[in-house]
Amino acid sequence: MRVLFLFVLLSNLAFAQSNESTVNGPLQKNSLSFNVGTALLANGGGIKYERLIPKKSVYYTLSAGAHLFRFDFFTTENHTVLSISNGLITGLDKRNHFEASIGLGWDNVNKEASGGIYGSGGSAASQYSQFIPVANMGYRFQAPNKDFVFRTGLGFPELIYVGIGVVF
Repeated sequence: MRVLFLFVLLSNLAFAQSNESTVNGPLQKNSLSFNVGTALLANGGGIKYERLIPKKSVYYTLSAGAHLFRFDFFTTENHTVLSISNGLITGLDKRNHFEASIGLGWDNVNKEASGGIYGSGGSAASQYSQFIPVANMGYRFQAPNKDFVFRTGLGFPELIYVGIGVVF
C-alpha cells in the first residue's frame, strides 16, 4: 500500500520551468559613452551623455559631449569641441537601433606652427574659436533593462567612431 501511495504521489508531481516571460520594456533613459574615432588624417576621442525621451515608435535624444581630435595635413590642428545635439533612436523595445542626431558645437582650434613643405616658409601658431555644426548617424546596441551600450557610426566631431558606455 505504501508503495502504491508513493507511486501515485510521485507520478502526479510535475517538474517544469516557470512560465515567466521577460517582457522587454523601454530602454533606460540616461547613457554615458566613451568613443574613439579616426578618418585617416584625423584621430580623436570623446565622451557623450544622452537623455532618451520615449515617444510612440522612436526615442528622441538630448545629448551633450566633449570631443578632442587632432588633424594632421600640412599643418597640425588640435580641436576641442563642446557640443549639444538633438536626435532620434529607432526601435522602441528592441536591442538593435539606428541613431542619428544634429546639433551645434563650440570648437576651440589650436594650430601648431609649421616649417612648411620642403622649406617653403610655413605658418605661425594660432588659436581661435568658432561654432560648428555637429551630426552623427550609426548603429547602436542597447538591450532593454541592461547596463551596456555599444555605438558605431559616422559623424563629426566623432569621425568614424566606435564607442562603449553605461546606461542608468
